[in-house]
Amino acid sequence: MNSNNQKGILLSVLFIFMSYFFTRGLYSPFFVLLIALLLLVAFFKEGMRSFAWVVISFFLGNLLLVYMDTFMESFHFPHYSLVMYSQMLLLIPILLISYVSKKFKQEIIPYFQKPILTGKIQLPINMAFSLSKVFLILCLLSILSIIGSLFVKIEDGRLSAVLFILLFSCINALLEEVLWRGIFLPKLITITNHPLGMVVTSIAFGLHTTMFGFSLILSISYMLLGIFLGFLTIKFKSIFPSVVVHFSVTTLLLIFGWMVIPI
Repeated sequence: MNSNNQKGILLSVLFIFMSYFFTRGLYSPFFVLLIALLLLVAFFKEGMRSFAWVVISFFLGNLLLVYMDTFMESFHFPHYSLVMYSQMLLLIPILLISYVSKKFKQEIIPYFQKPILTGKIQLPINMAFSLSKVFLILCLLSILSIIGSLFVKIEDGRLSAVLFILLFSCINALLEEVLWRGIFLPKLITITNHPLGMVVTSIAFGLHTTMFGFSLILSISYMLLGIFLGFLTIKFKSIFPSVVVHFSVTTLLLIFGWMVIPI
């Protein structure tokens, strides 16, 4: 293992610890690590330095996000509107990271492109599926599951709630996939490798899924989901298959009451 890879792993572990402290409200150790990272930036080579600044801009964006979220609550907007505004605030860290990437002359979202459907997914039981068929199956299952869910709720006379859930899930899936699989995954792969990049991204993704509470089961479930979404993104070289799956999972969890939007 070369020194660059070791530094990449250490930086990734630091990112996970910072994510844990930040999402659990342990701000004293979080700010200690943030200051330490700021002091260490000057000693990194360009590749590590760019990722360090991405991490710093991400957390500064999240601090601003929290402040803006609290500020908007003071205006007493309808609860449904506040939830949607909170989701849109995720653009703050995304834009800050995009600015840093541009300054380092790096591609902002390498996987923001049409899915590549020419390859195959090889299963360990000597079976292989073409990516085009997998993508078609994912889309069909998503559509069928959502249509079935809609019929269940429409019969209960709650069409407006269903439409809100669909809009929420769409915005949530798109912005989170842009952030985690579109931005962080390729950057973590660059400083470590494909397996570690997927694992670190998924752990951070699970830790930052706090809008629905701090449930350990929910965080672990989202970490496992993150690994699957990362696998899809790498295979298709696009975030759009993971957006489809993320949207479907969030929609189904909300419609069947397994997860509740805090309104």
